[in-house]
Amino acid sequence: MEVTVLGSGTAVPSVERASPGLLVQVADESLLVDGGTGTLHQLLRAGARLEDLDRVLYTHYHPDHVGDFPHLLFALRSPEIGRERPLWVGGPPGLRRHYHLLGELYGPWMVNLPFTLDIQELKPETIDFGPWRLTARSVPHTDVSLAYRIDAEDGSLVCSGDTDYSDALIDLARGADLFILECAFPEDQKVPGHLTPSLAGEMAARAGVKRLLLTHFYPACDGQDLLTPCQKQFPGTILLARDLMRLTVRT
Repeated sequence: MEVTVLGSGTAVPSVERASPGLLVQVADESLLVDGGTGTLHQLLRAGARLEDLDRVLYTHYHPDHVGDFPHLLFALRSPEIGRERPLWVGGPPGLRRHYHLLGELYGPWMVNLPFTLDIQELKPETIDFGPWRLTARSVPHTDVSLAYRIDAEDGSLVCSGDTDYSDALIDLARGADLFILECAFPEDQKVPGHLTPSLAGEMAARAGVKRLLLTHFYPACDGQDLLTPCQKQFPGTILLARDLMRLTVRT
C-alpha cells in the first residue's frame, strides 16, 4: 500500500501547500481521500491519471476538502477522458444532498453523467472490499465528520481528516502502520476542532502506531517547531507532510 500527499495545506492559499488530499494505492485500486481546490492538478503532478481512480472518499464537506468534486465529475465526463465505468464515492451523511445541490447549481453537466455515480453515505462501520477493508469512525470537527482506516495485507493506514482530540480516533488508529493526523496550528495556538503537535503526539502514543505523519498545516505553522512538542509525547517516527510526498505504508 502506498500513499501520496496531494495537499498538506488548508483553505488558505499557499505557494507551498495545496488543499487537503491523499492518493492511496491499495490492492490494485486507486482511492482519492478528500480533494480541495487544486487536488486534481496535484494528482497529475504525482504521475497519476484521473481516469484510473476507482473510489473517492470524503471526510466532511468543508470546501477545502470537497472543492474539486464538481471539477472531478466535469473532467471525467469530458471527451478527452470519457469515463464509462462506475465511480464509487463515499462520505458522511449529506453526500447525496451535496451532489443534488451541485446538480441544481451546474445543471445537466453534473446530473447527466455518462457513467454511474455510486454514492454511498457512510456511518461508523466497516466495509469489506475483499482485498482490503474500510472502517469509518466519527470525529469531533463537524456534526458528520468521519476518519477512516484502511486495512490490507500489506499494511494499515488511518486518515483523520480534520479533528479535535478524540478517543474514538485513538481506538481506530490502534497499532496502525501509518497514522495521518491533522496538526493545523502550532503549540500555543489551539483552535477548537483542530489539533496542536503535543495533542497529535499524545493521540499517536496512546494508539501505539508505528509512524505518524502530521499534515493540514495552516500558515500559522510556518517557521514553527512542530516536531519537538510532538516528540515529547510520541517516541516513534514523526514526519511532516509535504505536497507530493510518497510513502509506503508498511516499512
